[in-house]
Amino acid sequence: MSEKEIAKIENSLFQARKEGLLKANDSSMKSHGKLWGMDVFSWVNPNLSVLTAAMNSFPFPIFWISSLPERDGVLSLSVELTTKIQFSILLDSDKSIATDLQNSTNSMVVSSFHEAFIHMNGIKIIPSILLFTYSKSDWDYQMKCFNDCLLMAQVK
Repeated sequence: MSEKEIAKIENSLFQARKEGLLKANDSSMKSHGKLWGMDVFSWVNPNLSVLTAAMNSFPFPIFWISSLPERDGVLSLSVELTTKIQFSILLDSDKSIATDLQNSTNSMVVSSFHEAFIHMNGIKIIPSILLFTYSKSDWDYQMKCFNDCLLMAQVK
């Protein structure tokens, strides 16, 4: 390979990395309207202290779909949020983390949004908040899945 070709490849990799970092750092809570009477929000790659403050400011009970890092991080910053969180669904394909939740009546582990939405529809309380947060490496895929399931549920 010539030096010119190597430089071109390096530049392409640099640009792709730069775009990926900009996309990942564009983290803010987004509103998605209503679903089953609940106000719906999502937030990928949230800052945990800002997320905690936002959740504490919500005026209604929270139904929370998240990955384990957010749940553990937020609850370590604000134990009193456990009274506001009506139901917590951990989105994780590793069902072994469910052993930590065996004695919990308001938490569960699911491997897909389809499964999460089935459970959310069965236990909803109006008025309430449906919040999806996620910060694992596949966050862009999970956000697409969330949007797809949300759209399907809103159309029905």
